Amino acid sequence: MDDSFAFINDPRVSTDSPTLSNQEVKLLYSKSKVYVHPSTNVNDFIPGYLSLVEKAPHDYLVAWTPEALIPSKDMEAFVQVDINPENIEEIDSSIMIPSLSEEHSLYALSAPINTIHSLLIKAPSFSKWYGSIVINFKTGESAGPFWFHDDESKSTMLQKNTQGGKFTADDHGQVRWGGDEFIERLGQLVKVIKSNDTENLYMVCTGNKLPSQKAPVSKDAFESTQMDPFVASLKEARWNILEKLSRVTKFSRDAAVSILSNPASKPFVPLFPPNVQELCSNETVKRTVDEYDTARIFLAKWAAGLAQQSESSAPRERKYRNVGVWGHEGWEEDTALGVFEVLNSENDFSIPTHTRTKPVSEADWRSYFDSEGKLSVGEPAVRKNIFGGGLDPIVRKEAWLFLTGVYPWDSTTEERRLIDTDRREAYQSLKNRWCHDESRRGSPAFQDQKHRINKDVHRTDRTVGIYIDESMPNPDPVMNVGTNENLEILKNILCTYNEFNTELGYVQGMSDLLSPLFAVIGEEPLAFWAFSGFMDRMKSNFYADQSGMHKQLLTMDLLLQFMDPSLYKHLQRTESGNFFFCFRWLLVWFKREFPWDDMLTLWEVLWTDYLTDKFHIFVALSILDQHRDVIMEYLKNFDEILKYTNDLSMTINLEETLQRAEILYYQFKQRVEAVKNKREQLEYMISSKSGFTEQEIAVAKNDLSKLPRINEVLNEILISSYADKAAANEKCAQ
Repeated sequence: MDDSFAFINDPRVSTDSPTLSNQEVKLLYSKSKVYVHPSTNVNDFIPGYLSLVEKAPHDYLVAWTPEALIPSKDMEAFVQVDINPENIEEIDSSIMIPSLSEEHSLYALSAPINTIHSLLIKAPSFSKWYGSIVINFKTGESAGPFWFHDDESKSTMLQKNTQGGKFTADDHGQVRWGGDEFIERLGQLVKVIKSNDTENLYMVCTGNKLPSQKAPVSKDAFESTQMDPFVASLKEARWNILEKLSRVTKFSRDAAVSILSNPASKPFVPLFPPNVQELCSNETVKRTVDEYDTARIFLAKWAAGLAQQSESSAPRERKYRNVGVWGHEGWEEDTALGVFEVLNSENDFSIPTHTRTKPVSEADWRSYFDSEGKLSVGEPAVRKNIFGGGLDPIVRKEAWLFLTGVYPWDSTTEERRLIDTDRREAYQSLKNRWCHDESRRGSPAFQDQKHRINKDVHRTDRTVGIYIDESMPNPDPVMNVGTNENLEILKNILCTYNEFNTELGYVQGMSDLLSPLFAVIGEEPLAFWAFSGFMDRMKSNFYADQSGMHKQLLTMDLLLQFMDPSLYKHLQRTESGNFFFCFRWLLVWFKREFPWDDMLTLWEVLWTDYLTDKFHIFVALSILDQHRDVIMEYLKNFDEILKYTNDLSMTINLEETLQRAEILYYQFKQRVEAVKNKREQLEYMISSKSGFTEQEIAVAKNDLSKLPRINEVLNEILISSYADKAAANEKCAQ
């Protein structure tokens, strides 16, 4: 087992005793920032508190509780016990053990100490930066590993010289970390003895409790829990650097960046004693020291957090004054076009704002149709409302069938019923091409595609309710995992699409586009046709020559160059001008950047094509616009920008992003119009020559040369939209 991220946990350990749920206990010990690592992706890491609690006199529990599951009324007790471990008698540390029915409950732990058989303890090392503990129970189950992120915990930060964050030796010659502190506290309740047979294993002896006094801890209890002194030196140096960085304010950012950019600061070898410096030729140590190169990313994230707080507290009328042309320097001087020529006014009235509103409710949706089920308010108006707020989940299935082209917008209820019947029959006919044809199923080409589909489906959205279960035997003998009916339906749809679109077939990433469609629509045939409609607009993303992606990245390049020349130049300087860092965003429409529910809303907004069928490009531009100052100020090379943008996954605010994207679109439209008007003025001055001096004409020629070219790619963005049609319909109605 690769213990770098594997998490062993039998859910019965957490739930087999209902008396432990929602019961008040006394918190004796609490350690913050103890993580579980469900995968190697840092975005999946789950922070929590490892604690020892007293259920009744001499009746103790060991618990690990995700931060997300701790009730707000109990959080104060966890924090106070964490940072004041020696004064818990002075703290009201009564807490409720939370119910385990919420997210991450699989990893939550609450078990009596007398059920523990042993502990597998691994101190921080060269290969594993964080130390860990696995708890083995007498029943044979195990829980863990629990990883001690000492450099993030409150007790480390506030009591660095006395608790788990102490990276230097104490009076007994021990190099401390969070794990051996936990064992020390546990040893005050029960006897802990190092195993003679297994390295790093400690036996918990609960048969001979000593209720009236602290249980003795084996003399050698901390031998293998100690850190190597050299690892401790590295941790101490890393701690000092990050601690200093965390104190940097906006008034000293330039100085911090200057220090971090100085070659003398890397790889921080001067921080180590001479004998330690000699060891820096070790390749593993070099990799550890190279982590300091990410200090700029650390600083960038910190600065982004401050900026977000400041932005969220800004008055509504000023919130978007820093979007685009008004907050970004350089555009006017680069384009010879004044800001007021864009706004057509010297006041705020022509500054666009967003039209975000509430989701389309069931009542709203029903009101759009007449007694025959035919749309009565006009397709542009419906698209406008969906664009502005998304859809209530109750109407999502039916609306998505319209948005993906399964249902025509001018159809009646009866016509849609006939369409359902026809589409089900057509799907079954397509499916039979491979499902009931043994020669086809046995061909090498089909087998290869089927294997790709099977692998991809089993790693797509497996945390979503309908895809979690693995209790059904897998019909593919090559797959060593269980499956369920819904996963098999995804495979069937993708195999059928492979037959339906023989030129394209199946390409990795398509499973990401199908999964939400089936989860919402719930019927195999209709989900297939919705997927087919979605693929009509997305298939160029999956061409072998990547021409579709190249076109989108080119659009992104030209749009950013036109909208934000300063950021564009910075990306060019940092060798990020290929926009590879947003490749994933565009490939699967931000599927991996937003939480599930937000992603569903985003997709239905994009499907409306209300402003433009390229609105997803403005969503990408919006994300960059939110982080542009941080990127320009702190991130100096391609790797840093790639790492920073990847780490934005699941942290992006959807509403803020859509609001800003809409405003940026309106700005783009205004700028295009302003550039065209300016070009006509200048060309008239140059060609007429009447009434203008030679100097004025020379200036006009210079300004004309600086005006950006609105090429065909950018013009395509503004091709007639549903917004134009909606505006025209509203005008006619008046």
